[in-house]
Amino acid sequence: MNYNLMPVKYFVDVVQTRGFISAAKKNYVSETAVSAAISKLERELGHRLLNRTAGQFALTPVGEEFYRRAVDILNAYNEIWRHPDEHPDQLLRIHFLQGLGDDAAQFANALPAQTRTVFDEELFDHSIRRLITGNYDILVGFRLAFINNPKVKIFPLHPVSFDLLFNQDAVTSHQGDLQQLAADSAFYLQYWQSTGISDIQRAMLDAYQREGWDYRQIVGVNSFAAACLNVNFKGGVTMVPATFQIPDNCDSIHRYSPQHLDQAFEVVVAVSSAASKDLQKMITRAIS
Repeated sequence: MNYNLMPVKYFVDVVQTRGFISAAKKNYVSETAVSAAISKLERELGHRLLNRTAGQFALTPVGEEFYRRAVDILNAYNEIWRHPDEHPDQLLRIHFLQGLGDDAAQFANALPAQTRTVFDEELFDHSIRRLITGNYDILVGFRLAFINNPKVKIFPLHPVSFDLLFNQDAVTSHQGDLQQLAADSAFYLQYWQSTGISDIQRAMLDAYQREGWDYRQIVGVNSFAAACLNVNFKGGVTMVPATFQIPDNCDSIHRYSPQHLDQAFEVVVAVSSAASKDLQKMITRAIS
């Protein structure tokens, strides 16, 4: 049995960052090392995970299923090491969507002083399912993520602004005309797969396209970090929370704060509808 998870991580990073080069930079290895590891993984599985053509790739049906299972396994493995504790049942496990770490900390600071907390970051595509099934207690996210979901109860936290990210070289080549650059560029947008609600992307695009902003095509990604990496290494445009921290080694990012995305979205605290009344009362007191 093969217990080496690095090829699996390389594969997940390729999918999430939409490229071999960006995945290699994320793991501080060569593109050749990532490609070779995934090829070996495919041979060991006996199935092709990616269809590669002229620098592009697409997940095969087997690759799509393997990706979903791989993310769950890597999340579970990481949690083993992140939260060793004698009494895990006494901890309040607060998770947050990418870019909302500061919001999670702000909420936690309002909890009773004796509350013991642990934190983790969640990707969009599995976050709500993991919340509902009890992998953690609280999710700090955007109201959009929970629209019409009867299995989740939300508590409003505060409005949040968004920024636009561009590739610095592309900004220079367009002589600083950001709207024209955006109209000529791929727009990296989160899948929001966990909710199954197709109008979330539409709502985000509607907010972005106010005041005449446009894009050439939509490219789906799994996180703000993945979108940022793509913009940094490939060009394009994406929108991220104003509190989003640019990943290390992204040194070709131009950040812009448009007025029309000021307080355009709302951050909420979410729990499973089956959460205890005591937990819900604690949240209400903390945000009041």
